[in-house]
Amino acid sequence: YNHKRLSSNRRMRIGSLAVPVLITLGLLAFCPPSGAFVSCRVPFLSKVGFTTSVLPKLRVSSAPKTIMSLFPEGSGVTGAVSREDGRISVELPFELDNADEFVYDTMTSRVPTKIIGRTVEYNQGKLDQARLDAMAAIGEEMRSNGNIVALSLGPNVAMWNDCLKPYLEKSATWNQLPWYVAETYVYHRLLEASGYWEEGGGKQVDIFAAEKEEALGSALPLVAGRMDACVKARGVWSEDNFRRMLQMALWGNQGDSSLFTVADLKGKGEQKLEGMLIDDGDDVFGWLDTMGSASAEVHMLNDNSGMELVSDLALAHYLLTTDKVGTVVLHLKPYPFFVSDATETDLRYTIGVLAKSDDANQKTVGSELQGWLDSGKLQFSTDTQLNMDLASPQPMWCLRADARKTLSKATIAIAKGDLMYRKLLGDRKWEVSEPFDALCSYFPCPLVALRTCKSPLAVGMNRRDADKLDADKPTWKVDGDCGMIQACFPPPGNKVTWTASTMEVQYDAAKVEEDWKKLAELDED
Repeated sequence: YNHKRLSSNRRMRIGSLAVPVLITLGLLAFCPPSGAFVSCRVPFLSKVGFTTSVLPKLRVSSAPKTIMSLFPEGSGVTGAVSREDGRISVELPFELDNADEFVYDTMTSRVPTKIIGRTVEYNQGKLDQARLDAMAAIGEEMRSNGNIVALSLGPNVAMWNDCLKPYLEKSATWNQLPWYVAETYVYHRLLEASGYWEEGGGKQVDIFAAEKEEALGSALPLVAGRMDACVKARGVWSEDNFRRMLQMALWGNQGDSSLFTVADLKGKGEQKLEGMLIDDGDDVFGWLDTMGSASAEVHMLNDNSGMELVSDLALAHYLLTTDKVGTVVLHLKPYPFFVSDATETDLRYTIGVLAKSDDANQKTVGSELQGWLDSGKLQFSTDTQLNMDLASPQPMWCLRADARKTLSKATIAIAKGDLMYRKLLGDRKWEVSEPFDALCSYFPCPLVALRTCKSPLAVGMNRRDADKLDADKPTWKVDGDCGMIQACFPPPGNKVTWTASTMEVQYDAAKVEEDWKKLAELDED
């Protein structure tokens, strides 16, 4: 069923239905009602022409030759999504680990030597020498593949140590952790070492603050361009304007200090059509065009500060000047994380820089953003269960009930960045052809992921296209030059369960069929 071919009158009539009616249309990709079309186009996915098909056969591969993680969770199945009425089942492949060359380099060189090394340098004179030495010691511990230790400070310590328990019990080393667990663990350890959660000179000191401020300063030419675009698009709801602002937010994700230095960032952030691998932007526009209203909420799961946060704020500014969105909620990290991830301090600092700028457009946008912060049209969270879950080592399908409840209010959620993409997909060794919308069918609201590729993970692609990229540009998954905008419209009221090797989503199939019939009747009228 092609949403875009509806007349404006029919689109208005469909918009009058309850939100779940349209949300459930996405399920047609998974389970068409009995007696319905053999194959039907899914609304909001018309660009890719995704159609239903018979249940796929399991594609089982042999385990990788080298499994570096001590307990490689997963089934060994590299692609298995099965569908039946009321259920979507997913066999989870193995987690990414040091068996991958890029991951190995990250955890044995880039993080322990480059990132920790320059973080120690940035904090000379700000932290006492004992704290700096403790931070440097973590780098040496990683390079020598030392044993990991339990965490003792900070929020969610019990959850963290529960995740680490199987590794701690076996005296695991750094190389025996899955990549996502190891990388998130590094940044928690660094804050412990710096005294972030203790009384003294390091308390609540953002050890990455100087680098983040420097990165924002170096991005000012691009900031000016983004603010100019904001002012030009202000209040004019159109597909061209929306997609321009959405792509601006996408390419802002290149501003990642956990991968690039400040000097590297000077050449990042420009929009590049040739680097766009998947673009579901028209589907997202169609959704907001139909479902948007003065009471609609857009939630952002934010990633980096600096250029990316400016790009996110530009998108938020555009949305709030239209009649399609009433509130934008930014979900920030609860503490400094992955070098450049945005915190409340970064948000306030960035808006302040814009509002105090000598540039008229930057000043206008910054002042309006501050006004919306004061009035509540623009909101942010830093210390809810959702924020804690976003900084946890667990996949997104493990969100706690309170976190799912927060997101269930959203008309759509925008997951920003490569790290959130990894978390959405559990940081696993998926085949590139696996459908993004099926793998994220557990999510509690409609979702769009904006991500520049900076990890050996990608789904939703044509296998031939991926093979060609592998041949022509072997670093395409990790160098940040390629971008993806991928949308998912999960079943309403979905419930997710999981084990170490499976994930299952259950929903009310009868309700899906009922909503399908209502929509079909509207179309006949």
